[in-house]
Amino acid sequence: MIFINQKDMVQVGRAVVQNAVKDAYGLFLDQDFTMPDRIHVNDGANTLLFMPCFSRKYVATKLVSVFPGAPQLGQPSVNGVVILADNTTGQPLAVMDGAALTAERTGAVGGLGVDLLTDQNLETAGIIGAGVQGLSQARYLLFNRRIKTLWVTSLHKASARLMAATLEREFPEVSCVIPETNEALVAACDLVIAATTTCDPLFRDDADLVRDKTFISIGSFTPAMREFPDAVISNADHVYVDTPFAAKESGDIFIPLENRIISPEKITPFADLVQNPVAGKKKPCLFKSVGMALFDLAVAAAVYEQALKEKIGQHLDL
Repeated sequence: MIFINQKDMVQVGRAVVQNAVKDAYGLFLDQDFTMPDRIHVNDGANTLLFMPCFSRKYVATKLVSVFPGAPQLGQPSVNGVVILADNTTGQPLAVMDGAALTAERTGAVGGLGVDLLTDQNLETAGIIGAGVQGLSQARYLLFNRRIKTLWVTSLHKASARLMAATLEREFPEVSCVIPETNEALVAACDLVIAATTTCDPLFRDDADLVRDKTFISIGSFTPAMREFPDAVISNADHVYVDTPFAAKESGDIFIPLENRIISPEKITPFADLVQNPVAGKKKPCLFKSVGMALFDLAVAAAVYEQALKEKIGQHLDL
C-alpha cells in the first residue's frame, strides 16, 4: 500500500499526468472501461461526489467534496480521497489525496485543451478564478505554452494577487496582470480559461468581445452553473465536450441547448480531437470539461506506477 499526498503528487510531474489524461481519451474511444454515472449528493450549496471506474488492470474510487464557501474560511473548496485497487483481486494498492489528484488531472485536461486548440506562438492568456483549480489550470497552461502575459481575475482580488505572485515566482519569464474587470481580461486575451463555481456568466453577453477567441470552461459541473454567456457558444465554430454527459451536467452547454442557442449537432467529443489533432487549433472555439472518473483512474494508475518506480510516497506493508 502506498500513501500519496499533495507533495508526492507534484513529484510525479505534469508530463506524466497529462499523458495519462490523453491515454484516458483513448480508453474512452475504445470503450475499454466500466464507469457508472457519478453520484451527486447535495446539501444546500455543498456537493458530495462518488466516482468509481474500472479498467482491465485497476479500479479507482474517488470521493470528493465541493464546498464553495470553504475559501472564505481559509480552506480549499475541493477535498477528497482516491483509492486505487487491483481489478483482479480487489486488493487496495494506494490511497491518494483526492483534492491534489483532482487539481492535477483537471489541470491536465485543460492543458491538453490548450495544446490541441491553441497555436504554439500563443502569447497572452487569461484565467478567471484564482482558487486551487485556477492555479492548476495556469500551471498546465504554462507547461504547454510559453506565454509572455497572463491575466488573472477572481471574485476576491486578494486571491488573484496571491495566485499571480505564486506564478511569477514559479515562472519568472511570465508577467501577470490583474485587471479591474473580467471584460478587460477577455478583451486582452486570445485564450480564456474559467475555473469557477458561478451560476451567472462571468462577463457580458457581447459577440464583439468574444470574437475569434478560444474559451475553456472548467468550473461549472451542474445545470445551474454557467461560466460563459451565450455569445461564447453561439459564436464558436467548434464546441467540444470531454464527456457525453457534459450537455446535461453543465449549464454552459445545457442552458444554450435548452434555449435553442445551439443544436446538439454542433457539439463534438473532445476525444475525437485527441484522435485527430490536425482538426484542432481553429478559432473561435469552446471546450467544456466536467471531468469523469476515467480521468481519475488513468491518472491514479500513472501516479501509482511512477511512485513504485521512483519510490514516491509512503510505502507501507499492511
